[in-house]
Amino acid sequence: MPYTKVTDNTFTSSFSSIIQTGEAEPVTTSTMTCIALSDELVFVDCGLSSRFAAKFRKDMEEKFQRRTSHLLLTHLHRDHYWAMGAFKDVNVVVSRREMPYLKRALKNIESRKKQWAGRYIGNKPIAKATMGANLFLPNKCVKEMLAFGSDEGVVFRITGGHSAGSAYVYSPSERVLCTGDNLLTCYAQLFGDGEKMLETYRHWETLNIEHVVPGHGEVVSKEYITKVRSYFEELISTLKELVDRQLDLKSILKHPKLPIYFGRNHASWMKGSRYHTGWLNNSIIYWYNKLTTQK
Repeated sequence: MPYTKVTDNTFTSSFSSIIQTGEAEPVTTSTMTCIALSDELVFVDCGLSSRFAAKFRKDMEEKFQRRTSHLLLTHLHRDHYWAMGAFKDVNVVVSRREMPYLKRALKNIESRKKQWAGRYIGNKPIAKATMGANLFLPNKCVKEMLAFGSDEGVVFRITGGHSAGSAYVYSPSERVLCTGDNLLTCYAQLFGDGEKMLETYRHWETLNIEHVVPGHGEVVSKEYITKVRSYFEELISTLKELVDRQLDLKSILKHPKLPIYFGRNHASWMKGSRYHTGWLNNSIIYWYNKLTTQK
């Protein structure tokens, strides 16, 4: 299996690394991360495929000769937790705010599996992974923050943003941040609560970080966070000006004053966003609607 070495004690991978999907599929590109502490392994998100997640876990346990103690789920969207069955014997941690989502998903789960697998009838690896899911309720629900482990340990903190209970994972000793879907590097950002996401970016900028592991895409440096935050702050400022001039949305989306998203020049973003480039327009529309509602 292909893995990416982030630090000596941190590795990432994704289901997309072993399957051919033609074009990039968000459901396969979610990032799984293993952080090796002095006497245990911590995994962040597990992706869609239980088989793939189990192999990743086995390989990391053999490499580091340590047991797995925790699976930390940044949020409960299918592409980030569907393979949780590979971690049924460890502590599975999630935000308390995410639990209603999973409880709804567990109702009539077999019919839901068939429905979701049917969306990928032409892609057998995705359909097979969807049908093979073994889902259960996590045994640790966190209200705000959980910190554990030696050597400065790991911090799991709920911020909201992409989803009501979105969380991030930070390893001070490794200077690694796992963002979940509050930050993407191969797609434009998707907003659930944009103000909370911008607040989270500003907080991340205060942390001692060297490596940023996004929910989807390549590992980047801390400067990427600043670029994303700066772009959206410039976008909001421009939108306020255009809204004050009473321009309609159609005119605004074509307006030359709109800042150009820096990610369009990033190789990973360009490749991943072939048919998801509409996500950027959705983000612009989100902020436009927010500003016009506030007026």
